[in-house]
Amino acid sequence: MTRFDFEITFHSPFRVALGEGAAGVHDTVSRDDPLPSHGIKGVMRATAKLLLGKENPVVAEVFGSDYARCPWRWSSATPQERWYPAQPTARVNIDPDTHTARDDMLSIAEQTGAATATFNVTQFGHVTDLAAHRAVLVVAAQATRSLGALRRRGLGWVGIRCTSHETDEATVRRFLQLRP
Repeated sequence: MTRFDFEITFHSPFRVALGEGAAGVHDTVSRDDPLPSHGIKGVMRATAKLLLGKENPVVAEVFGSDYARCPWRWSSATPQERWYPAQPTARVNIDPDTHTARDDMLSIAEQTGAATATFNVTQFGHVTDLAAHRAVLVVAAQATRSLGALRRRGLGWVGIRCTSHETDEATVRRFLQLRP
């Protein structure tokens, strides 16, 4: 079976929220799995859709859909050293009508981070065009620049690179050929 190894470099803290509060915070991060496999797969799929088109059949083939089972399994991210302790951060919500901060709309949520982390994507199902899948996985990972919540507001900025398969010109050309 084919396996792709990736390294994430974190440029800012991130939050993949659990959707539950705790004492003093409205939203928490997991202490056991701050960057779970589904979070990584989700941002890679979103990047692939952005670059190849939402309805591109190769995106469904690589990441799975309601009609096609995903032939790949993502691991959760593992930090090279350790995850930073979860820290609370404040966010002021803006009133959509007045475009000013609302007194009752302060939210406190946790965030975490690390210097670097690794994850892998391992084949466990049949793949008809491994070169196409390789191109999508490697290029989508490298093109992903943010993950988690509030990624357009300064959280979760990252760089991802494949450490097991070089992103060479042939891989990028193969990827570009997949666009409609």
